[in-house]
Amino acid sequence: MKLLVDPEIFFYGRCGMVRYYSMLAQQLREAGIEVTIPLYLSNSDFIDGRFQKLYRSIFNRPRNFIVNRVNRLSKKWYYKCIEENDYDVLMITSPVFEDVFLEYLHSNKPFIMVVHDTMRCVLGPDGLYDPSGANADRLAYLARRATKVICISNKTKADLIKLTPIDSEKLVVIHTGNLLNSSMEAISPKVLPERYLLFVGDRTGRKNFRFFIRAISGWLEKQEKLVMVCTGSSTKWEQDLLKSLHIEDKVLYVEAPDSILVYLYKNAVALVYPSLYEGFGLPVLEAMSLGCPVVTSEMEALMEVGGDAVMYIDPYSESSILKGVQSIVENQETALALKSKGLSMAEQFTIQRMVHSFKQEILACME
Repeated sequence: MKLLVDPEIFFYGRCGMVRYYSMLAQQLREAGIEVTIPLYLSNSDFIDGRFQKLYRSIFNRPRNFIVNRVNRLSKKWYYKCIEENDYDVLMITSPVFEDVFLEYLHSNKPFIMVVHDTMRCVLGPDGLYDPSGANADRLAYLARRATKVICISNKTKADLIKLTPIDSEKLVVIHTGNLLNSSMEAISPKVLPERYLLFVGDRTGRKNFRFFIRAISGWLEKQEKLVMVCTGSSTKWEQDLLKSLHIEDKVLYVEAPDSILVYLYKNAVALVYPSLYEGFGLPVLEAMSLGCPVVTSEMEALMEVGGDAVMYIDPYSESSILKGVQSIVENQETALALKSKGLSMAEQFTIQRMVHSFKQEILACME
């Protein structure tokens, strides 16, 4: 069985979707599927392209002008593979839902796509976030033409049905498995306080960081031994916001490859994830699997992942956010109960279950 995978997602940096497709490709290979990814260079450490070792031996840091040219060559290689027709099923990965591949696709060839969310605008507590432009229309266009559409949650499936008229028989829900290797060696960052709240991933738009940090700023300022740790780097406008709230010395930024991320989860007082909209909410699952209590939004997709094992908040309410955080920080019994429930809940979302379901759907495409 041969699966051809669109290389476009691997042009992006270190993010959840790149991790998702990298792990999926690796695990499908181990499950006996011949996976081909026409990729010369990857832009993350999750997966290597054909020329990755050569590129690293020549350049000690990324050269964007080279990478962009090579990415275009990878797409040409991809289209050639489609045209040559030496595969059984195609999996598309483009985050912007490009449809040029349809010009090369043979009429009898099935293709499968994964819908992570429906890219809709979100009304936040302080304005409109994430206008999606034509992306939602492109998503709908491809979903109606796909042989199978994998939705990563029941919420995503429901949103897709609302977005566009589509044959519900082709929609399949496969929850994302835990993609982070929980058993890997955990490495501490060079500088890390003893007690910290953890904010993982992007902090813009619908992730609701700006409203969240304002909600807890007055309380956080008074906590002598508690800080906020954010993964990734800061921006000058984010630093300016923190300074205006008088908590610039209470927020620490940490670059977090997997080994450090595992350590951060294992030792955090809690993960805070006040998102306004998610298709799934992978950090919630990662945190639970590593015994980290979670404070997250009472939103449908996040409730699919968290069940009764997390502390829910109203992400539009400053008082609800603060109360939720305080309930874990100031109550050890609550934190321990959520830790125990979270470990149990995370066992329902295994990578093995996810890959088995994918393999079954790929086989179904060939019938």
